[in-house]
Amino acid sequence: MNQSEIIAKQKEYLWPNHILYYTDPLPLDHGEGLYVWDVEGNRYLDFFGGILTTSVGHNHPLVVERVREQVGRMIHSSTLYPHQNHVALAEKLAQLTPGALQTSYFTNSGTEANETAVMAARAHTGNQEVVALRHGYSGRSALAMSLTAHSTWRIGGAQIPGITHALNAYCYRCPLKLHPDTCGTACAQDN
Repeated sequence: MNQSEIIAKQKEYLWPNHILYYTDPLPLDHGEGLYVWDVEGNRYLDFFGGILTTSVGHNHPLVVERVREQVGRMIHSSTLYPHQNHVALAEKLAQLTPGALQTSYFTNSGTEANETAVMAARAHTGNQEVVALRHGYSGRSALAMSLTAHSTWRIGGAQIPGITHALNAYCYRCPLKLHPDTCGTACAQDN
């Protein structure tokens, strides 16, 4: 399919609120290392990186080999069943992390991770209030869209109660136009 055919089918068969970048979206075909190619054969340096999921580059031979190896053994299971890969990764993470950070909880996406983090924090503290940072992206579930402080990412105006948005303490480009030496706790006082 060419670019116009893909865009036409996107509009016809995918959810209308499916968010795309750009007025004239860029249908991608494949990636290799730091680059992606569109369906017309144009090469681009990938500054998006799959929202951090391609930090080793596209189509990395070692990653492809390991994925093929695992798919050849088992495509899917559940965390209801122990698996050597789960425990091996959890053990490795425990060795790399300091102090009491010795247990892991694996999820399939950032959305699930954020949902789990909020659920765990609320269960542990008993407090239902959550502070989320402005200009952050948290995912596509109702809770994650509520954590995201961008109205364009809140499909249907989703807003779960108990979430407050605060400024990110980004001194390099201070949202309050203050200087780090004199601002004190201005970001923390936001709200």
